[in-house]
Amino acid sequence: MGQILSSQCCDKKEEPPKSLLQVGPMLNLNQDYQYFFSQDWFGVDKPQFEPQKFIYIYPGYKEDQSQMEKFWSKADTINLRHGELVRQKGKVLNKKWQYLIRKGVPCSMAKKIILDTFRLTYVDCEAEYLSALKVVFKNKQIPKTFKNVPLFGCNADEDDDEEFNYLNESEKKIQLILKVQILNQQGMEALIRLLWIVNNLNHFLEYNPMLLHIIVLLLIFLSEAQTYCVLQFMIKDSQQSLNDNQTKQQLRWHLIMNEEHFKETATTFYETVSKRSKTFSNVYQFMQNIRFDSFELFQEMSISLMLTYLPFSSVLKIFIIYLNEGIKIYFRIFYSVLRYVSDDIKINKSNSNFKAILRKKLMNLNIEEQNNIIKQAFKLSLSESEQVKSYMRTAVSYTKNQPCYLPIPSQASDLITNEQAFIDI
Repeated sequence: MGQILSSQCCDKKEEPPKSLLQVGPMLNLNQDYQYFFSQDWFGVDKPQFEPQKFIYIYPGYKEDQSQMEKFWSKADTINLRHGELVRQKGKVLNKKWQYLIRKGVPCSMAKKIILDTFRLTYVDCEAEYLSALKVVFKNKQIPKTFKNVPLFGCNADEDDDEEFNYLNESEKKIQLILKVQILNQQGMEALIRLLWIVNNLNHFLEYNPMLLHIIVLLLIFLSEAQTYCVLQFMIKDSQQSLNDNQTKQQLRWHLIMNEEHFKETATTFYETVSKRSKTFSNVYQFMQNIRFDSFELFQEMSISLMLTYLPFSSVLKIFIIYLNEGIKIYFRIFYSVLRYVSDDIKINKSNSNFKAILRKKLMNLNIEEQNNIIKQAFKLSLSESEQVKSYMRTAVSYTKNQPCYLPIPSQASDLITNEQAFIDI
């Protein structure tokens, strides 16, 4: 693993498109393009995202990445061995690596960190994914388009429907939901296949609108097969954590399975943090006074993984912390964000432009201000709070039909389907 972290991954270099280097509203955009295309972290396989879009929505890329790379270069990665970056039951990586990840993981190292965190560095993800494809599609040819892609509770905004009339229905719905449309056609097709396969192999996962954006961000760094293996690990790990009182308390799980659980999470979060932070309590009271739907805000920000509320650079940093530490990081960031904009929010006298004020303040943060919000987030302790106790009381009910045992054989059975493997309990 030490060699993996300290080595360069490929020799292929992509040149930035000259037309893009000649335009751009941001002062250092040209330097960001040059620096981005001089790197090779996205050049091993054909990217599943649009590199030009990526760097355009990541102003300050060179400065931010250089700072993180410099910080990580001081770490002792030479002697790091595979297995040190493993999340044990209910725990995160050891304190040294947790500290480094909280400081921000450079894009050039993200793939290696993610794979080792989920014990996949030496796993043949292609073989695992091929096996899943055979089961789901019963050894038949994988369709190029899907009529009804499972969205796990996401709702599309039909008002902008005409913008994507050139797409098929499934792609159109997804584009209307995505907060940042960064995937290319190859990535979009991978996203749809993964949603279909995850749904077919995990019938108990009835509600998790975060899943769509989780897959999009994973596909920036990982292949389709690697993304599938990470998702399956997250689902299995979350199942076990939510069914174990001790690990449930620590909020280390990644995915909820049930809409009621999500609603209770939001309600208890507001009540708990209000008791712990006077500033947050005042903001919460103010939202209630102007009849602003605070639950909707919590839902939208967490479901979108903070996309369109925080700069893309922060979204990526927080996302990789989430992969290591679990759902707790988004509770903390939500607290830190509202605390940061509290003075601006209180000036507002109505709920009509509440979100606009929030976005305007947050989307213009510079790199230092973004890092300060993340730093502030970890000052909120949730380990012994009422928030934790609520999970002890919450019965995480999955779907009515749960699998007693759902095997993944090398080929589809002619005798029984996945659906028939379910019984009522």
